[in-house]
This record gives sequence, C-alpha cells and structure tokens, in this order.
Amino acid sequence: MKLNECDIDIQPEELETINKPDSFKNKIHTDDVLISKDLPIVIKYDYIDLGKTDYHFHQDFTLRDTQAYFSKMKEISSNTINNLEKIAKEHHFYRSPFTGKVRENILKIMPNVDESIIIYHFGLYECNSREARRETGERSPRIYFVLGNYGFIYILFFDPFHELNP
Repeated sequence: MKLNECDIDIQPEELETINKPDSFKNKIHTDDVLISKDLPIVIKYDYIDLGKTDYHFHQDFTLRDTQAYFSKMKEISSNTINNLEKIAKEHHFYRSPFTGKVRENILKIMPNVDESIIIYHFGLYECNSREARRETGERSPRIYFVLGNYGFIYILFFDPFHELNP
C-alpha cells in the first residue's frame, strides 16, 4: 500500500520532535512504528558509532564491504519497512534483542536510551566458509540500526565478523 502526503496525519506538536537526535530518550509508541512501516525509509547517522566501541565505522572496510554497504543502503533507502519485511530473510534482516553485547555497546553510544528501542541488523554478504572469524579474517559483516519514527532508521554499528549477535 503506497501512502501519499494526505494519508499521514501528523499533528503540529509532533513536527517539533521529528529529526531530533534525542528521540530515543522517549519511548517509541506502537502507532509511531506502524506509521513508519509504510513511509519511505530515511537513513540517518545521528547515533553512528565513530569510535566508542569495537564495532565503530572508523575501522577498516574492505573494498567488498564498501561496495556492499552502498548497494544495500541504496536498496534500503528506496523501500519502506513493509517492503523490506518481504525480502528480510534474503538480506539477513533480523531484530536483535537488547541483551548481551548489543546492549553493552548501545549503552556506550547512547547511555540514557530507553531500553525498549527496536534494534535490527542486516548482512552485507556472507563469508565463503559460513564461519566469520576475526582471527582468520573471514568476514560476514552486519550493520546494526535502530528503527525510529516516521520511517527513520539510525545506523549504529559495523560488525565485520558477525560478533555482536551471532
């Protein structure tokens, strides 16, 4: 189902909160997520990890990582969350629980976050042996992001060896 501008009922007071980088201090309501599912995805980098964890975006990217990242981002940004759900398995889109390494690392970049945030990850590609390992250099990179309001997804981590949520 495609929506047009007239199909979305956003109240004037809600406009003040759109695009605010502190939006995850407040709980995302079910209605917000439902609205987001049919809107074109907007990729945001407000919370991207640029050096606070081992999964930051200033680590080495291979040429294959870079090419796969931009190919995926182009595909993602030209879809809606609903459309991505249809191809989720093919692209390794999975919801990540807010536990273990995921929780530990998110709290490093967003210490005051409401722990009910919705976290997902997707794969850039799979390694040949199907067993990614930092020690051997076998990569199976994942990108972690938070689902926000109004079709926004916030990129968080680059996990080249699929360690955060294996």
